[in-house]
Amino acid sequence: MGYPPPYGRPPKGETGRGLAVIVIMAVGLLIGAALSVVTVLDPASSSKSPSAARDSERSETTVRQAAQVGLDAYSGGSYGDFWDLWSAQAQTAVAREEYVRLFQLCPQPVPDVRFAVTTVTITGDDARVQATRSGDTADFAFRYEGGSWRYVPPPEELQEYRAQGVDQLARLRQAAGTCGAVASTPPTSDPSVPDPAASNPAVPDPAASVPPTSAPVVPDPAVPDPSVSAPATPPA
Repeated sequence: MGYPPPYGRPPKGETGRGLAVIVIMAVGLLIGAALSVVTVLDPASSSKSPSAARDSERSETTVRQAAQVGLDAYSGGSYGDFWDLWSAQAQTAVAREEYVRLFQLCPQPVPDVRFAVTTVTITGDDARVQATRSGDTADFAFRYEGGSWRYVPPPEELQEYRAQGVDQLARLRQAAGTCGAVASTPPTSDPSVPDPAASNPAVPDPAASVPPTSAPVVPDPAVPDPSVSAPATPPA
């Protein structure tokens, strides 16, 4: 014989659990609705991710921009600014002031002519940039370091900086004929402004070189000469 089914109010514990489930479901619905509103209002922010930001920093556009800035600094003679764009390891090969002094001793043969970046090839954190200038094509290496693309000189060039001083390296480049014309030392003063301390040589006066002589004095017959004594009165 079976027992009748229980009727009446459910136990107190079951009521509390039911209310908790309802509250959790309501909170979940509110969070989902809020996320939906944010996605609708700003879809770009929801689509961004750390990997997408990293990809944009390593894009061809950023490499081109970094390469153009560095090559413009070099071609324009701003060698200190160009050195600032080197990789950290490359900067240990030569000091900034020594690198600038190298081009004072051995200027580049084609100054003030810009490079034009043609192709960019990216491989992870490394990039190869090809640029042309005056009809010549050259390759340049860049490396993504510290949040930006930085120039990496060729290994043989870095070895020259480490093994030889700037003076010796300049002499070798001069002997090889790879240096431009060294600018002459500018004058200390403007030649168009006369120097008050320097004497201005004037054209000599011929008369000034001849000592003055007194002109002969012609005696006046009407005036008696005091050096001549008057004739004595004849005796009576």
